[in-house]
Amino acid sequence: MVNRLQINSDVLLSYIEKSGVEFDKLKDKINDIDLFVSGEKMPTYNQLEKIANIIKIPTGLLALAGPVDVSTQRLSFRTYNSDVIHDMSAELRDTIIEMEEKQSFLQDQIDDAVYLKNDSVTATSGHMAIAEAIRGKLQLPVDHLSVSRTNPVRYFRTMVSNIGIFVFFNGKIRDNTHRPLDPKEFRGFSLKSSKAPIIFINQKDSPNAQLFTLIHELAHLFIDDEGISHESEQRDYSHVQTEALMNRVTAEILVPKVLFERETSLDVEVLANKYKVSRHVIARRLLDLGKINDEMYRQIARSLTSSNSVQKKSDGGNYNTNLRFRVDDTFFRFVHNAVMQDRVSYTEAFRLVGAGYKGFKTLESELV
Repeated sequence: MVNRLQINSDVLLSYIEKSGVEFDKLKDKINDIDLFVSGEKMPTYNQLEKIANIIKIPTGLLALAGPVDVSTQRLSFRTYNSDVIHDMSAELRDTIIEMEEKQSFLQDQIDDAVYLKNDSVTATSGHMAIAEAIRGKLQLPVDHLSVSRTNPVRYFRTMVSNIGIFVFFNGKIRDNTHRPLDPKEFRGFSLKSSKAPIIFINQKDSPNAQLFTLIHELAHLFIDDEGISHESEQRDYSHVQTEALMNRVTAEILVPKVLFERETSLDVEVLANKYKVSRHVIARRLLDLGKINDEMYRQIARSLTSSNSVQKKSDGGNYNTNLRFRVDDTFFRFVHNAVMQDRVSYTEAFRLVGAGYKGFKTLESELV
């Protein structure tokens, strides 16, 4: 039996028309292309991949419920000076598209909406109010260090997943080690949705930066916003109003004021190690809470900028362990259930998960 993909024929036709490729050329190379476009027949994955290669777009775009304008992505990529970069890398573009595919699949599987906050918390709320709302939703103690210290990224990832947000990590495009993600371009991003909000974290970044990005993007979702985390966003709070607010929220959650005010040390390195955040975050926290003055902050910031670059975290180590961490557990359960109920083929499931047969079986073995 040949497994065929359920696609939106209007989406297929839209991309064919935008490509400028003559339909007769497609008909010469793709059997039944006219039936695929009319919706009378569904293509196999191999046929869809061949179409995508001819019209020069990622295969995953053809599997989405609606078309995506890759030249004007819904996520604006903001730099330190608030400029918008339209020419994002192919790796960033394809990662966003992959997450949009996952989100599209999830929205078809989930019935109930996810409610992240009460209506009294908005983008105009102060950072303390938003931080308190997030703590309340996560049921997170203000002094989280005693429970999160061993592995804070894993701890917070679990807490965030528990409230209905899907969290993915990766340092490359799917399983392609030849297409690494550059943390100097982006550290992560969030995609809002009433049913399946998603946070993606660049696993090439340092563990402390991954943690900051996770909470930063969570804060975005709490004010019904989405965006891309850039390196500079974790270094200062003055460049973009919304990003500045999200950074303050993140700093309050990870380095709570009531705890930090008790600190007697001004050693940035020691405090960064204690709170599992970057030295830049600690320096800014010292300034905001009046422990150092503007000149001392500028001196520290200059020294950190001159001595530090983005730390990269290798995707090496045990492949199976890394795969299990990369893929959101709940997402995989939805995919697995769809396979077991013959709603998607194994081929489509492998593509959705971003792993081959062995990887899929590794994830399957973890199901209880």
